[in-house]
Amino acid sequence: MTLRNRLALAMLLCALAPLVGAGALARGVLARRYVEADARRREAALGRVTETLSRRAADQDRALARFCARDPLIDQAVLALGAGQFGQDQREELGAVLPDAAAALGLEVLAVVRADGEVLASAHYPGQAGRRDPDTWRRAAQARSREPLVRKVRVRAQGGPRDLLVLESACVRRLDRVAVAVAGGRALEALVREVVTEEGVQVEVVEGRTTPVGVGVFERALPLRGMDDRTAATVVVRTTDTALRRVRAELDALLLAAALVAGLAALLLAVLLAPPLARPIREVAEAADRIARGDRVVHLREGSGGEVGRLVAAFNHMTRALDEAEGRLRRAERMAAWRDMARQMAHEIKNPLTPIRMAVELLRKARQRGLEDFDALFDEETRVVLDEVGRLRRLVEDFSRFARAPRPRPEALDVHELLAHVVELHGAQRAKVSLALEGEPGPLRGDRDQLTQVLVNLVSNGCIAAEERALAAPGGPEPAVRVTCSSAGEGALRWTVRDNGAGIPESVRARLFEPYVTSRKGGTGLGLAITYRIVTDHGGHITARSEAVGTTFVVELPRQGPPEPGPEAEGEP
Repeated sequence: MTLRNRLALAMLLCALAPLVGAGALARGVLARRYVEADARRREAALGRVTETLSRRAADQDRALARFCARDPLIDQAVLALGAGQFGQDQREELGAVLPDAAAALGLEVLAVVRADGEVLASAHYPGQAGRRDPDTWRRAAQARSREPLVRKVRVRAQGGPRDLLVLESACVRRLDRVAVAVAGGRALEALVREVVTEEGVQVEVVEGRTTPVGVGVFERALPLRGMDDRTAATVVVRTTDTALRRVRAELDALLLAAALVAGLAALLLAVLLAPPLARPIREVAEAADRIARGDRVVHLREGSGGEVGRLVAAFNHMTRALDEAEGRLRRAERMAAWRDMARQMAHEIKNPLTPIRMAVELLRKARQRGLEDFDALFDEETRVVLDEVGRLRRLVEDFSRFARAPRPRPEALDVHELLAHVVELHGAQRAKVSLALEGEPGPLRGDRDQLTQVLVNLVSNGCIAAEERALAAPGGPEPAVRVTCSSAGEGALRWTVRDNGAGIPESVRARLFEPYVTSRKGGTGLGLAITYRIVTDHGGHITARSEAVGTTFVVELPRQGPPEPGPEAEGEP
């Protein structure tokens, strides 16, 4: 991940994290306060319902008590019952005026019942007159307190009879041995709905028992006593979280808008701040890449201060120290290499001098003695001298070519044409030389003559090794050398030269690219040393891998060409 992306991510996190945290905290506080306020609303609504029902029950009790004690209708009914004169006419008369009495009392339900349970008259269900309703008498007889009492009563409605939960009160009027009960009340649901009118608070009257109080998070319940102290109905007060959801949605929208604004501001700030911060670091990274490719003359501008400025200054100091140390190391290596090569050269030159000297001394002695076959001896010994002199000349030429290897003169190369040319040069060899391209070779800059020499040396060595193995072990696979070209990443090209020879002896593998190291009879040991120098001068590297059958040389070259020569290169031979 680049510095710009990291900076943008950090700025986004710094901008959004507080918003997200504040939003989560606000949502939690809002929900907690809403739940607390909601609970208070339910408790208040339930308290109003309880107070209203108690007050309404007391008012009904007092009104019915006055009605029983003073109303002429009840007096006439009791007197008629006591005289045995309460007939159909009296029942109809009482039934006709009872609805007006109910309306005057503010009751929806009003009925008069004698002690044996017979309904004398009913304002809410006239058709019930003359029938038995023992529950109404029992209700009047059980009235012991003014606690609200609920009973299910059948009433006449437009669609037909229906049962209605009523907050009922009752009283009894006695005269001698005659007693009548008067029971009346109002519909419980209508009473409750008149009390609770607050928005967001719902009230419901449920017959019988319901969910225990406190189980529901948004629910409170009030059980109401009925006949025989059983729960006849329950008033349930519910609240909805519609307002909470609406406030949360508004808060979320506000937070989202704030997050978008903060995110855009953070990204803009990151875009503005990233270049000044990233430029010195990028320059240091590019300079490090150049040093890795061999360019030691790298100096960065030390314009900025602070930590980045100190980093640039330290990098420049490091490159200067590295350049000086590498220069000293190269000079020391060159001196050591030339001393070693001088010893090797002296040894190689001394070997042919011995047979030359012996041949000359033999000729001098033969001439002094006047041998008859001097001419034949002269021809034989001079041939030895000429052979050894030719060997010396080849040795000196190879050494001179190695010692005076020029710096590469890079140019744009056609890699396919270069490889094909090298393969064509070895067309007359017994070993079959083939070429394989893995993908498009791509561009390459380098010295054409030197890179051709590298390939020729490797392919020639491979052909010789493959042919020697074929001669030593007839009947085996035909000698072959395969040249492969492939990409070694975006900035490098790879050449692979593989033969099917007998491999390189273990004794020379570690020193394979050193001068005068060879395993082949008659070899000078400079071919691979020259190859190694050309490859390294181009900024690349070469490796060898040898097995029981076959040797593979791998050459990797940078596509941009060899690095610029340093000042110490001027003094090289």
